[in-house]
Amino acid sequence: MLQMKSNHYSNYKLTLYREVNNKIRYYTLKLYPTLFGEFLLVKEFGSTQNKKPTRIRKEYFSHLDESIVVIENFINVKMKKGYFQITNTKDI
Repeated sequence: MLQMKSNHYSNYKLTLYREVNNKIRYYTLKLYPTLFGEFLLVKEFGSTQNKKPTRIRKEYFSHLDESIVVIENFINVKMKKGYFQITNTKDI
């Protein structure tokens, strides 16, 4: 699903959305390389009605491949719960 090469160190961002009780919920995944050769995965989630996210969680990985596996598993779980990705964010 994710098309990232092991030698590609650019930032990665993905946002998933879901409507629950006429409120739009979101999950944003951001992957950053660190100065020490590790990778930082930031999971941010909440409601689009609030300015600040409900929660932000950070995970560190020593290899890019580990982080890709975690991201793919996370996306699969959220898609089964009804989350979807919007390519044009102006629709929200």
